Amino acid sequence: MEITRRLFSYSNAISLHVPGHHGYSIGSLQLPIHHDMTEITGLDDYHHAEEVIADSQRNLSRSEQYEARYLVNGTTVGILSVIYAHKKKSHKKVAIMRNAHKSVFNALDLTGTEAIILPMTVSDKINQYVGIDELNIKAKPELDDVDIAVLTYPNYYGETFDIKGAIDFFHGQGIEVLVDEAHGAHFDISPQFPTSSLNDGADYIVQSYHKTLPALTMGSVIHMNKNSLLLKEVYDYLAILQTSSPSYLILSSLEQAHEFYSHYNDEVFHEKRQALLHALRHFEVIEVQDPLKVVLKKSGYSGEELKTLLEEQEIYIELSNYDSILLVLPLWHEGDTYPFNELLRRLKRIGLEDREPLELPHPLNVNEGVYSPVKGGYQEVLLEEGVGQRVYHALIPYPPGIPYVLPGERLSEAHVKVLSAYQNVHGIIDGKITIIDER
Repeated sequence: MEITRRLFSYSNAISLHVPGHHGYSIGSLQLPIHHDMTEITGLDDYHHAEEVIADSQRNLSRSEQYEARYLVNGTTVGILSVIYAHKKKSHKKVAIMRNAHKSVFNALDLTGTEAIILPMTVSDKINQYVGIDELNIKAKPELDDVDIAVLTYPNYYGETFDIKGAIDFFHGQGIEVLVDEAHGAHFDISPQFPTSSLNDGADYIVQSYHKTLPALTMGSVIHMNKNSLLLKEVYDYLAILQTSSPSYLILSSLEQAHEFYSHYNDEVFHEKRQALLHALRHFEVIEVQDPLKVVLKKSGYSGEELKTLLEEQEIYIELSNYDSILLVLPLWHEGDTYPFNELLRRLKRIGLEDREPLELPHPLNVNEGVYSPVKGGYQEVLLEEGVGQRVYHALIPYPPGIPYVLPGERLSEAHVKVLSAYQNVHGIIDGKITIIDER
């Protein structure tokens, strides 16, 4: 009962993190446990939908140009299915952004597919990857061997780039586009929010409804252009890679989240957001294009220190990094039960002192490159002992789940310094990493 006891210990917590229902306080989810059902008469079959699930998915579509499908294994399975479908029909490479989620790299490894890493731009505000450097990819001969590109839009922190220009560029090269819009399921919810790549002709779009809309974790949606080349194959792999016992609670939560999205009024959200930003004025508040995301800094404080200060008040945030933390705000609305006034009271208790600025972290690699699945043997070494060695398993701070050091790349002392600031890094177990055995 360890997990159960730990979950109950958060009964007084205030959520500034995913999932989008924020402790059941946003939306009006109706998910009684007796709705945890199976494919009995009248409930349809998720993997052979002809009745209520088929009707629900038709209503889910946000554009006549697209077909929509519920995902009960998260956005990850949508990404895996598209890349598996690509591999089935093509021997060409995939173009990816350096801030691709680890599921993209897992898909490349599983299918034995090589990828072209696109040159990147970095945000001036928060020193994170944002978009592709289009000036440095035009007329690249490497793209002649690519027939699908995977773009991350927005980035984890809510920053956007010219996604339409990028899609148009790749389409002009005869390259299809998969957009990982995991953090943009709420885009287009009102004119004050960024627009979705659904408006820009992407071929495949995956959205994590559960991250920003009131749906259960693992609940996502894939939108597929009706003219996409891999439509049938993607459907086939969705049936193979997803559970044969889909959760009707997740399906119902997705349907309810879509209803919430379709009828949302953002007036209360913006009022509360402004009140929150005022309460956070003793931090350095960084606003990005997506109003649902807020980045906080304070000179001289590490992200982990800021996270701890909030957690002492039982306020839980999405992530901390080297020198900042990320808040994911709720989609507040009339009648929500989110403890907003209590949040403001707790924030007033936090004291911050003046400090000397931290040394700037290692600059991000913005150059293009090639990713190939790593083969051969490996050995375990302590993180610090790996400096100068090529890593075998990616080193991935989680969240956000974006590899900081890719397999095959050499670990530097600067990498170690930044990675040491994270509490949870996939690829580091008991202080050890794996390096390619080049003996």
